[in-house]
Amino acid sequence: MSDAVRLLYSQHRYPALSHPEAHPGTLCAAARCGGVIDPALPDDCDVLEIGCASGHHLLPLAERFPQSRFLGIDFSDTAIRQARKAAAAAGLENIQFEHADLTEWDPAGRDFDYILAHGMLSWTADPVKAALLSLIGRSLREKGIACIGYNTLPGWSLRREAAQMIKALGKLDTEGRGVDGILEKLATAAARNGTPYAHHLAAICEDMRRKGPQILDFDDLGPCCDPLHFTQVLTWAGRNRLRYLGESQLHQNLPPGLAPEALDALEPLTDDPILFQQTLDLLSGRTHRSSIFTTAGTNLDPITTTSVTLHFEVRLLLTSLPAGAAHGEILATFQAALAAAAPSTAAVTDLMEACAHRLGPRWDPAVAAKAIASWLYQAARLGWVELRADPVKIPTLPARPTLSPLNLHFARQQLGVVDAFHRTCHFPPAHQSVVAALDGSHSHDALVRLAASVAPDLDVRPWLAHLHSRGLLHESAGN
Repeated sequence: MSDAVRLLYSQHRYPALSHPEAHPGTLCAAARCGGVIDPALPDDCDVLEIGCASGHHLLPLAERFPQSRFLGIDFSDTAIRQARKAAAAAGLENIQFEHADLTEWDPAGRDFDYILAHGMLSWTADPVKAALLSLIGRSLREKGIACIGYNTLPGWSLRREAAQMIKALGKLDTEGRGVDGILEKLATAAARNGTPYAHHLAAICEDMRRKGPQILDFDDLGPCCDPLHFTQVLTWAGRNRLRYLGESQLHQNLPPGLAPEALDALEPLTDDPILFQQTLDLLSGRTHRSSIFTTAGTNLDPITTTSVTLHFEVRLLLTSLPAGAAHGEILATFQAALAAAAPSTAAVTDLMEACAHRLGPRWDPAVAAKAIASWLYQAARLGWVELRADPVKIPTLPARPTLSPLNLHFARQQLGVVDAFHRTCHFPPAHQSVVAALDGSHSHDALVRLAASVAPDLDVRPWLAHLHSRGLLHESAGN
Protein backbone atom coordinates (compact mmCIF):
# COMPACT_ATOMS: atom_id res chain seq x y z
CA MET A 1 0.00 0.00 0.00
CA SER A 2 1.15 3.56 -0.67
CA ASP A 3 2.12 5.74 2.27
CA ALA A 4 -0.89 8.02 1.62
CA VAL A 5 -3.32 5.09 1.74
CA ARG A 6 -1.69 3.72 4.90
CA LEU A 7 -1.95 7.15 6.54
CA LEU A 8 -5.63 7.45 5.65
CA TYR A 9 -6.49 4.08 7.17
CA SER A 10 -4.40 4.76 10.27
CA GLN A 11 -6.13 8.10 10.94
CA HIS A 12 -9.70 7.26 9.91
CA ARG A 13 -11.97 4.28 10.40
CA TYR A 14 -13.37 2.84 7.19
CA PRO A 15 -17.18 3.12 7.31
CA ALA A 16 -18.92 0.05 8.72
CA LEU A 17 -20.85 -1.19 5.70
CA SER A 18 -22.26 -4.41 4.32
CA HIS A 19 -22.62 -5.04 0.58
CA PRO A 20 -25.73 -6.96 -0.53
CA GLU A 21 -24.30 -7.39 -4.01
CA ALA A 22 -21.43 -9.46 -2.54
CA HIS A 23 -23.62 -11.87 -0.55
CA PRO A 24 -22.89 -15.54 -1.39
CA GLY A 25 -26.62 -16.25 -1.79
CA THR A 26 -26.86 -13.61 -4.50
CA LEU A 27 -23.53 -14.57 -6.06
CA CYS A 28 -24.51 -18.24 -6.23
CA ALA A 29 -27.69 -17.42 -8.15
CA ALA A 30 -25.90 -15.01 -10.51
CA ALA A 31 -23.15 -17.56 -11.18
CA ARG A 32 -25.65 -20.31 -11.93
CA CYS A 33 -27.42 -18.02 -14.38
CA GLY A 34 -23.98 -17.35 -15.88
CA GLY A 35 -23.47 -21.04 -16.57
CA VAL A 36 -21.60 -22.36 -13.50
CA ILE A 37 -22.96 -25.82 -12.72
CA ASP A 38 -23.55 -26.46 -9.01
CA PRO A 39 -21.67 -23.55 -7.41
CA ALA A 40 -21.15 -23.97 -3.67
CA LEU A 41 -24.22 -23.13 -1.63
CA PRO A 42 -23.80 -20.40 1.00
CA ASP A 43 -24.69 -22.67 3.92
CA ASP A 44 -21.56 -24.84 3.42
CA CYS A 45 -18.70 -22.98 1.76
CA ASP A 46 -15.34 -21.31 2.34
CA VAL A 47 -15.26 -17.52 1.92
CA LEU A 48 -12.32 -15.11 1.79
CA GLU A 49 -12.80 -11.35 1.92
CA ILE A 50 -9.81 -9.27 0.85
CA GLY A 51 -9.89 -5.83 2.44
CA CYS A 52 -12.45 -6.78 5.09
CA ALA A 53 -11.92 -3.62 7.24
CA SER A 54 -13.65 -4.16 10.60
CA GLY A 55 -15.69 -7.08 9.28
CA HIS A 56 -19.07 -5.40 8.90
CA HIS A 57 -19.70 -7.31 5.68
CA LEU A 58 -18.21 -10.67 6.62
CA LEU A 59 -19.33 -11.02 10.24
CA PRO A 60 -23.10 -11.11 9.49
CA LEU A 61 -22.43 -13.81 6.89
CA ALA A 62 -20.66 -15.91 9.52
CA GLU A 63 -23.59 -15.47 11.88
CA ARG A 64 -26.10 -16.28 9.12
CA PHE A 65 -24.26 -19.42 7.93
CA PRO A 66 -22.73 -21.17 10.98
CA GLN A 67 -21.63 -24.24 8.99
CA SER A 68 -19.58 -22.17 6.50
CA ARG A 69 -16.08 -20.89 7.11
CA PHE A 70 -14.95 -17.30 6.73
CA LEU A 71 -11.59 -15.54 6.58
CA GLY A 72 -11.04 -11.80 6.34
CA ILE A 73 -7.72 -10.05 5.72
CA ASP A 74 -6.87 -6.36 5.93
CA PHE A 75 -3.70 -4.31 6.31
CA SER A 76 -5.21 -2.16 9.09
CA ASP A 77 -4.34 -3.80 12.39
CA THR A 78 -6.86 -1.52 14.14
CA ALA A 79 -9.67 -2.76 11.89
CA ILE A 80 -8.66 -6.39 12.43
CA ARG A 81 -8.73 -5.91 16.22
CA GLN A 82 -12.24 -4.45 15.97
CA ALA A 83 -13.39 -7.35 13.79
CA ARG A 84 -12.01 -9.93 16.22
CA LYS A 85 -13.68 -8.14 19.12
CA ALA A 86 -17.04 -8.24 17.34
CA ALA A 87 -16.66 -11.94 16.51
CA ALA A 88 -15.91 -12.73 20.16
CA ALA A 89 -18.83 -10.63 21.39
CA ALA A 90 -21.22 -12.49 19.07
CA GLY A 91 -19.75 -15.89 19.92
CA LEU A 92 -18.79 -16.64 16.31
CA GLU A 93 -16.32 -19.52 15.98
CA ASN A 94 -16.45 -20.00 12.19
CA ILE A 95 -14.61 -16.80 11.25
CA GLN A 96 -11.00 -15.64 11.44
CA PHE A 97 -9.31 -12.33 10.72
CA GLU A 98 -5.68 -11.83 9.75
CA HIS A 99 -3.63 -8.64 9.62
CA ALA A 100 -1.91 -8.83 6.23
CA ASP A 101 -0.20 -6.87 3.50
CA LEU A 102 -1.73 -8.16 0.29
CA THR A 103 1.55 -7.97 -1.60
CA GLU A 104 3.14 -10.37 0.92
CA TRP A 105 0.28 -12.49 2.28
CA ASP A 106 0.40 -16.23 1.60
CA PRO A 107 -2.86 -18.22 1.92
CA ALA A 108 -0.75 -21.26 2.89
CA GLY A 109 -2.45 -23.63 0.49
CA ARG A 110 -5.98 -22.60 1.40
CA ASP A 111 -8.50 -22.17 -1.39
CA PHE A 112 -12.02 -20.79 -1.41
CA ASP A 113 -15.48 -21.11 -2.94
CA TYR A 114 -16.07 -17.36 -2.75
CA ILE A 115 -13.53 -14.55 -2.80
CA LEU A 116 -14.84 -11.05 -2.18
CA ALA A 117 -12.90 -7.88 -3.04
CA HIS A 118 -15.40 -5.07 -2.89
CA GLY A 119 -13.14 -2.07 -2.20
CA MET A 120 -9.71 -2.93 -3.56
CA LEU A 121 -9.15 -2.80 -7.32
CA SER A 122 -9.87 0.90 -7.94
CA TRP A 123 -8.47 2.08 -4.64
CA THR A 124 -4.96 0.66 -4.68
CA ALA A 125 -1.76 1.20 -6.66
CA ASP A 126 -0.97 -0.99 -9.67
CA PRO A 127 1.36 -3.41 -7.80
CA VAL A 128 -1.44 -4.13 -5.31
CA LYS A 129 -3.95 -4.58 -8.14
CA ALA A 130 -1.62 -7.18 -9.65
CA ALA A 131 -1.21 -8.94 -6.28
CA LEU A 132 -4.98 -8.95 -5.77
CA LEU A 133 -5.79 -10.60 -9.09
CA SER A 134 -2.91 -13.03 -8.75
CA LEU A 135 -4.13 -14.11 -5.31
CA ILE A 136 -7.68 -14.60 -6.59
CA GLY A 137 -6.46 -16.60 -9.58
CA ARG A 138 -4.36 -18.89 -7.35
CA SER A 139 -6.86 -19.32 -4.51
CA LEU A 140 -10.23 -19.68 -6.21
CA ARG A 141 -11.52 -23.25 -6.41
CA GLU A 142 -12.92 -24.76 -9.56
CA LYS A 143 -16.53 -23.57 -9.82
CA GLY A 144 -15.58 -20.89 -7.28
CA ILE A 145 -16.87 -17.33 -7.58
CA ALA A 146 -14.86 -14.12 -7.19
CA CYS A 147 -16.72 -10.84 -6.77
CA ILE A 148 -14.63 -7.77 -7.61
CA GLY A 149 -15.86 -4.20 -7.28
CA TYR A 150 -14.36 -1.25 -9.17
CA ASN A 151 -15.19 2.20 -10.48
CA THR A 152 -15.68 2.36 -14.23
CA LEU A 153 -14.80 4.48 -17.21
CA PRO A 154 -15.93 6.43 -19.09
CA GLY A 155 -18.73 7.12 -16.57
CA TRP A 156 -16.34 8.16 -13.81
CA SER A 157 -14.41 10.65 -15.98
CA LEU A 158 -16.11 13.90 -14.97
CA ARG A 159 -16.41 12.74 -11.37
CA ARG A 160 -12.63 12.18 -11.29
CA GLU A 161 -11.96 15.71 -12.56
CA ALA A 162 -14.50 17.18 -10.15
CA ALA A 163 -12.86 15.39 -7.21
CA GLN A 164 -9.48 16.85 -8.09
CA MET A 165 -10.95 20.34 -8.27
CA ILE A 166 -12.85 19.97 -5.00
CA LYS A 167 -9.60 19.28 -3.19
CA ALA A 168 -8.34 22.69 -4.38
CA LEU A 169 -11.49 24.70 -3.61
CA GLY A 170 -11.11 25.18 0.12
CA LYS A 171 -11.76 28.94 -0.27
CA LEU A 172 -15.39 28.14 -1.13
CA ASP A 173 -15.89 26.72 2.36
CA THR A 174 -16.80 30.08 3.85
CA GLU A 175 -19.13 28.57 6.47
CA GLY A 176 -16.77 25.95 7.88
CA ARG A 177 -18.86 23.02 6.61
CA GLY A 178 -15.99 21.27 4.87
CA VAL A 179 -16.48 19.33 1.67
CA ASP A 180 -20.29 19.32 1.97
CA GLY A 181 -20.37 23.12 1.81
CA ILE A 182 -18.10 23.13 -1.26
CA LEU A 183 -20.22 20.52 -3.01
CA GLU A 184 -23.44 22.38 -2.25
CA LYS A 185 -22.08 25.60 -3.76
CA LEU A 186 -20.83 23.81 -6.85
CA ALA A 187 -24.14 21.99 -7.30
CA THR A 188 -26.12 25.23 -6.90
CA ALA A 189 -23.89 27.11 -9.33
CA ALA A 190 -24.06 24.32 -11.91
CA ALA A 191 -27.84 23.97 -11.61
CA ARG A 192 -28.27 27.62 -12.61
CA ASN A 193 -26.72 26.83 -15.98
CA GLY A 194 -29.22 25.07 -18.17
CA THR A 195 -26.77 23.01 -20.23
CA PRO A 196 -26.73 19.17 -20.10
CA TYR A 197 -23.11 19.34 -18.90
CA ALA A 198 -24.06 21.57 -15.97
CA HIS A 199 -26.94 19.33 -14.95
CA HIS A 200 -24.62 16.33 -15.08
CA LEU A 201 -22.06 18.10 -12.88
CA ALA A 202 -24.76 19.17 -10.42
CA ALA A 203 -25.99 15.58 -10.20
CA ILE A 204 -22.44 14.38 -9.47
CA CYS A 205 -22.03 16.94 -6.69
CA GLU A 206 -25.35 15.98 -5.12
CA ASP A 207 -24.43 12.29 -5.30
CA MET A 208 -21.14 13.02 -3.55
CA ARG A 209 -23.04 14.91 -0.86
CA ARG A 210 -25.27 11.89 -0.29
CA LYS A 211 -22.21 9.72 0.22
CA GLY A 212 -20.99 12.03 2.96
CA PRO A 213 -17.42 12.90 3.94
CA GLN A 214 -16.82 9.62 5.76
CA ILE A 215 -17.17 7.62 2.52
CA LEU A 216 -15.78 10.33 0.21
CA ASP A 217 -12.46 10.29 2.04
CA PHE A 218 -12.02 6.67 0.96
CA ASP A 219 -13.65 6.87 -2.47
CA ASP A 220 -13.96 9.97 -4.68
CA LEU A 221 -11.56 12.06 -2.59
CA GLY A 222 -9.30 9.24 -1.48
CA PRO A 223 -5.53 9.20 -2.07
CA CYS A 224 -6.07 6.52 -4.71
CA CYS A 225 -9.25 6.37 -6.80
CA ASP A 226 -8.46 4.73 -10.10
CA PRO A 227 -11.50 4.11 -12.35
CA LEU A 228 -11.00 1.42 -14.96
CA HIS A 229 -12.44 0.41 -18.29
CA PHE A 230 -14.38 -2.84 -18.14
CA THR A 231 -12.25 -4.28 -20.93
CA GLN A 232 -9.06 -3.50 -18.98
CA VAL A 233 -10.31 -5.39 -15.94
CA LEU A 234 -11.19 -8.39 -18.09
CA THR A 235 -7.74 -8.36 -19.70
CA TRP A 236 -6.05 -8.40 -16.29
CA ALA A 237 -8.43 -11.09 -15.04
CA GLY A 238 -7.72 -13.26 -18.07
CA ARG A 239 -3.99 -13.12 -17.40
CA ASN A 240 -4.76 -14.66 -14.01
CA ARG A 241 -6.93 -17.44 -15.47
CA LEU A 242 -10.21 -15.83 -14.46
CA ARG A 243 -13.31 -15.91 -16.65
CA TYR A 244 -15.98 -13.20 -16.54
CA LEU A 245 -19.52 -14.42 -15.84
CA GLY A 246 -21.54 -11.24 -15.46
CA GLU A 247 -22.46 -8.79 -12.74
CA SER A 248 -23.17 -9.92 -9.20
CA GLN A 249 -26.79 -8.76 -9.44
CA LEU A 250 -28.62 -9.80 -12.57
CA HIS A 251 -30.26 -6.43 -13.10
CA GLN A 252 -26.85 -4.75 -13.29
CA ASN A 253 -26.05 -6.60 -16.52
CA LEU A 254 -28.34 -4.07 -18.19
CA PRO A 255 -27.77 -0.66 -16.54
CA PRO A 256 -30.97 1.18 -15.58
CA GLY A 257 -32.14 4.11 -17.67
CA LEU A 258 -31.41 2.65 -21.11
CA ALA A 259 -34.40 2.76 -23.42
CA PRO A 260 -35.35 -0.48 -25.19
CA GLU A 261 -34.64 1.29 -28.49
CA ALA A 262 -31.03 1.85 -27.35
CA LEU A 263 -30.61 -1.85 -26.66
CA ASP A 264 -32.16 -2.68 -30.03
CA ALA A 265 -29.54 -0.47 -31.71
CA LEU A 266 -26.80 -2.59 -30.10
CA GLU A 267 -28.19 -5.88 -31.40
CA PRO A 268 -25.27 -6.30 -33.89
CA LEU A 269 -22.90 -6.46 -30.87
CA THR A 270 -24.60 -9.39 -29.18
CA ASP A 271 -22.06 -11.85 -30.61
CA ASP A 272 -19.32 -9.91 -28.78
CA PRO A 273 -20.56 -9.71 -25.17
CA ILE A 274 -17.45 -7.91 -23.90
CA LEU A 275 -17.71 -5.10 -26.44
CA PHE A 276 -21.45 -5.03 -25.81
CA GLN A 277 -20.90 -4.46 -22.08
CA GLN A 278 -18.26 -1.76 -22.62
CA THR A 279 -20.67 0.01 -24.99
CA LEU A 280 -23.38 -0.18 -22.34
CA ASP A 281 -20.99 1.60 -19.96
CA LEU A 282 -20.48 4.30 -22.58
CA LEU A 283 -24.21 4.80 -23.19
CA SER A 284 -25.34 4.59 -19.57
CA GLY A 285 -22.53 6.48 -17.83
CA ARG A 286 -22.24 3.63 -15.34
CA THR A 287 -19.71 4.51 -12.62
CA HIS A 288 -19.34 1.23 -10.72
CA ARG A 289 -19.36 -2.50 -11.37
CA SER A 290 -19.45 -5.50 -9.09
CA SER A 291 -18.35 -8.22 -11.49
CA ILE A 292 -18.18 -11.95 -10.87
CA PHE A 293 -15.56 -14.34 -12.23
CA THR A 294 -14.83 -18.04 -12.07
CA THR A 295 -11.69 -19.98 -12.93
CA ALA A 296 -10.77 -20.40 -16.59
CA GLY A 297 -10.88 -24.16 -16.08
CA THR A 298 -14.46 -24.25 -14.82
CA ASN A 299 -16.75 -26.00 -17.29
CA LEU A 300 -19.82 -23.88 -17.97
CA ASP A 301 -23.22 -25.22 -18.89
CA PRO A 302 -23.37 -24.76 -22.68
CA ILE A 303 -27.16 -24.62 -22.75
CA THR A 304 -28.10 -22.57 -19.68
CA THR A 305 -31.73 -21.56 -20.17
CA THR A 306 -34.27 -19.53 -18.23
CA SER A 307 -35.38 -22.77 -16.53
CA VAL A 308 -32.44 -22.35 -14.15
CA THR A 309 -34.53 -19.75 -12.30
CA LEU A 310 -36.93 -22.44 -11.13
CA HIS A 311 -34.38 -23.75 -8.61
CA PHE A 312 -33.94 -20.54 -6.58
CA GLU A 313 -35.57 -18.57 -3.83
CA VAL A 314 -37.21 -15.38 -5.06
CA ARG A 315 -38.51 -12.21 -3.50
CA LEU A 316 -40.37 -9.21 -4.84
CA LEU A 317 -38.34 -5.98 -4.87
CA LEU A 318 -41.17 -3.64 -5.89
CA THR A 319 -44.20 -2.62 -3.88
CA SER A 320 -46.25 -3.32 -6.98
CA LEU A 321 -45.30 -4.62 -10.39
CA PRO A 322 -45.59 -2.35 -13.45
CA ALA A 323 -48.81 -2.41 -15.42
CA GLY A 324 -48.72 -5.17 -17.98
CA ALA A 325 -46.23 -7.29 -16.05
CA ALA A 326 -48.70 -10.18 -15.99
CA HIS A 327 -49.74 -11.87 -19.20
CA GLY A 328 -52.38 -14.49 -18.63
CA GLU A 329 -53.81 -16.36 -15.69
CA ILE A 330 -50.70 -18.40 -14.87
CA LEU A 331 -48.40 -15.40 -14.42
CA ALA A 332 -51.05 -13.36 -12.62
CA THR A 333 -51.55 -16.21 -10.13
CA PHE A 334 -47.80 -16.67 -9.68
CA GLN A 335 -47.24 -12.95 -9.08
CA ALA A 336 -50.05 -12.86 -6.51
CA ALA A 337 -48.44 -15.77 -4.64
CA LEU A 338 -45.06 -14.00 -4.79
CA ALA A 339 -46.56 -10.80 -3.38
CA ALA A 340 -48.25 -12.75 -0.58
CA ALA A 341 -44.90 -14.18 0.49
CA ALA A 342 -43.32 -10.73 0.96
CA PRO A 343 -41.21 -9.63 2.72
CA SER A 344 -39.85 -13.19 2.91
CA THR A 345 -38.36 -15.06 0.01
CA ALA A 346 -40.15 -18.12 -1.33
CA ALA A 347 -38.90 -21.15 -3.20
CA VAL A 348 -40.05 -20.91 -6.80
CA THR A 349 -41.13 -24.56 -6.66
CA ASP A 350 -43.33 -23.83 -3.62
CA LEU A 351 -44.95 -20.90 -5.40
CA MET A 352 -45.63 -23.10 -8.42
CA GLU A 353 -47.24 -25.76 -6.21
CA ALA A 354 -49.49 -23.10 -4.69
CA CYS A 355 -50.46 -21.92 -8.16
CA ALA A 356 -51.19 -25.47 -9.28
CA HIS A 357 -53.46 -25.97 -6.27
CA ARG A 358 -55.27 -22.70 -6.99
CA LEU A 359 -55.74 -23.22 -10.72
CA GLY A 360 -56.57 -26.91 -10.57
CA PRO A 361 -57.25 -28.40 -14.03
CA ARG A 362 -56.28 -25.10 -15.69
CA TRP A 363 -52.65 -25.69 -14.62
CA ASP A 364 -50.50 -27.26 -17.32
CA PRO A 365 -47.11 -28.04 -15.69
CA ALA A 366 -45.00 -27.80 -18.85
CA VAL A 367 -46.64 -24.62 -20.13
CA ALA A 368 -46.58 -23.03 -16.66
CA ALA A 369 -42.91 -23.86 -16.00
CA LYS A 370 -41.85 -22.33 -19.30
CA ALA A 371 -43.89 -19.16 -18.79
CA ILE A 372 -42.80 -18.65 -15.18
CA ALA A 373 -39.12 -19.32 -15.90
CA SER A 374 -39.09 -16.83 -18.78
CA TRP A 375 -40.86 -14.18 -16.72
CA LEU A 376 -38.62 -14.68 -13.67
CA TYR A 377 -35.47 -14.31 -15.73
CA GLN A 378 -36.65 -11.08 -17.32
CA ALA A 379 -38.03 -9.76 -14.03
CA ALA A 380 -34.67 -10.38 -12.35
CA ARG A 381 -32.81 -8.60 -15.15
CA LEU A 382 -35.17 -5.64 -14.82
CA GLY A 383 -34.77 -5.48 -11.03
CA TRP A 384 -38.35 -6.42 -10.22
CA VAL A 385 -37.39 -9.55 -8.29
CA GLU A 386 -34.27 -10.93 -6.66
CA LEU A 387 -33.12 -14.50 -7.15
CA ARG A 388 -30.97 -16.01 -4.42
CA ALA A 389 -29.74 -19.40 -3.27
CA ASP A 390 -30.59 -19.00 0.42
CA PRO A 391 -34.06 -18.68 1.95
CA VAL A 392 -34.86 -15.62 4.06
CA LYS A 393 -37.93 -16.09 6.19
CA ILE A 394 -39.36 -13.22 8.24
CA PRO A 395 -41.19 -14.52 11.35
CA THR A 396 -44.09 -12.75 13.03
CA LEU A 397 -43.23 -9.64 14.99
CA PRO A 398 -42.13 -10.88 18.44
CA ALA A 399 -43.66 -9.52 21.63
CA ARG A 400 -40.21 -8.91 23.12
CA PRO A 401 -38.02 -8.23 20.09
CA THR A 402 -34.30 -8.79 20.11
CA LEU A 403 -31.55 -8.21 17.63
CA SER A 404 -29.13 -11.01 16.81
CA PRO A 405 -26.09 -11.16 19.12
CA LEU A 406 -23.91 -9.57 16.44
CA ASN A 407 -26.34 -6.76 15.66
CA LEU A 408 -26.79 -6.11 19.36
CA HIS A 409 -23.02 -5.69 19.61
CA PHE A 410 -23.07 -3.33 16.62
CA ALA A 411 -25.88 -1.29 18.18
CA ARG A 412 -24.03 -0.95 21.48
CA GLN A 413 -20.99 0.26 19.52
CA GLN A 414 -23.13 2.94 17.81
CA LEU A 415 -22.76 1.16 14.45
CA GLY A 416 -25.33 0.29 11.83
CA VAL A 417 -27.03 -3.08 12.06
CA VAL A 418 -27.26 -5.51 9.12
CA ASP A 419 -30.66 -6.81 8.05
CA ALA A 420 -31.66 -10.23 6.72
CA PHE A 421 -30.95 -9.11 3.15
CA HIS A 422 -27.49 -7.85 4.11
CA ARG A 423 -28.31 -4.14 3.95
CA THR A 424 -26.83 -1.85 6.59
CA CYS A 425 -29.42 0.07 8.59
CA HIS A 426 -28.21 3.30 10.23
CA PHE A 427 -30.01 5.28 12.92
CA PRO A 428 -29.92 8.88 14.15
CA PRO A 429 -27.78 9.27 17.30
CA ALA A 430 -30.83 9.98 19.44
CA HIS A 431 -32.36 6.63 18.47
CA GLN A 432 -29.29 4.51 19.21
CA SER A 433 -30.18 3.87 22.85
CA VAL A 434 -33.56 2.46 21.78
CA VAL A 435 -31.87 0.24 19.21
CA ALA A 436 -29.46 -1.01 21.87
CA ALA A 437 -32.45 -1.84 24.08
CA LEU A 438 -33.66 -4.44 21.55
CA ASP A 439 -32.23 -7.22 23.69
CA GLY A 440 -35.39 -9.24 24.34
CA SER A 441 -36.06 -7.78 27.76
CA HIS A 442 -38.49 -5.05 26.66
CA SER A 443 -42.09 -5.32 25.51
CA HIS A 444 -43.41 -2.99 22.83
CA ASP A 445 -45.00 -0.81 25.51
CA ALA A 446 -41.71 -0.62 27.42
CA LEU A 447 -39.90 0.45 24.26
CA VAL A 448 -42.53 3.15 23.68
CA ARG A 449 -41.89 4.49 27.19
CA LEU A 450 -38.13 4.39 26.69
CA ALA A 451 -38.37 6.27 23.40
CA ALA A 452 -40.59 8.90 24.96
CA SER A 453 -37.79 9.75 27.37
CA VAL A 454 -34.74 9.57 25.07
CA ALA A 455 -36.08 9.95 21.50
CA PRO A 456 -39.50 11.62 21.60
CA ASP A 457 -39.57 11.98 17.80
CA LEU A 458 -39.45 8.19 17.35
CA ASP A 459 -42.83 6.57 16.62
CA VAL A 460 -41.93 3.17 18.02
CA ARG A 461 -44.68 0.88 16.75
CA PRO A 462 -44.34 1.58 13.00
CA TRP A 463 -40.57 1.71 13.53
CA LEU A 464 -40.65 -1.81 14.98
CA ALA A 465 -42.83 -2.95 12.08
CA HIS A 466 -40.25 -1.59 9.65
CA LEU A 467 -37.36 -3.32 11.42
CA HIS A 468 -39.40 -6.50 11.45
CA SER A 469 -39.99 -6.29 7.68
CA ARG A 470 -36.23 -6.19 7.22
CA GLY A 471 -35.75 -9.36 9.24
CA LEU A 472 -33.90 -7.63 12.06
CA LEU A 473 -36.08 -8.68 14.99
CA HIS A 474 -36.18 -12.12 16.57
CA GLU A 475 -37.97 -13.71 19.50
CA SER A 476 -35.98 -13.60 22.72
CA ALA A 477 -34.50 -16.99 23.61
CA GLY A 478 -36.14 -16.70 27.00
CA ASN A 479 -39.66 -16.52 25.55
